[in-house]
Amino acid sequence: MRLRYARKDGTQMEFELGDRPITIGRSPEADVVVLDEKVSRVHCGIRLWDGEFFIKDLKSRNGTVVNGQRVEMIRLNPGDRIRVGSTAFLFEQEASPQTDDALKEMQQAMADGKGYSTILQEIVEDMAEPAPPAAPATEQAIPAAPAAKPGPAKPMIKKTAAAKPGAPKTGTPFRVVIRKPAS
Repeated sequence: MRLRYARKDGTQMEFELGDRPITIGRSPEADVVVLDEKVSRVHCGIRLWDGEFFIKDLKSRNGTVVNGQRVEMIRLNPGDRIRVGSTAFLFEQEASPQTDDALKEMQQAMADGKGYSTILQEIVEDMAEPAPPAAPATEQAIPAAPAAKPGPAKPMIKKTAAAKPGAPKTGTPFRVVIRKPAS
């Protein structure tokens, strides 16, 4: 999981979350430093507990807001919006390598002169096309190599076709974020 946010100068930032608890605050000792007068030195913390991420307000003066509600402690879900002072964070899952490839393709298409409407229309058309049927997994008997010495027959080995390495898992969600360049 990760936190995505923008600094006051407009720089887009990401902070990868892991097993180690993190703090957000104005202090240089905080893991995520937010330069904002409305943010306490150590404003809030995020930690992984029992496989889920929780955010806890650390007695800040202006509070921690998740999806528009001031919270003391709450479990975070992908897509949650966190506000600490004037800074907004987005809590999201990491993009899969396929998502990163899709973003690069879209950026290249835009650089080549395609507009958002054209790109979105192509995505919709691709989604409307039925996917080709997946090849069913098949089992086939592969005879064992002949024995060098006469003896008992070796058993037949069964081989099952497997998915290609690196292929996306069926049903694995991923997120594509399209940002319009600043004019």
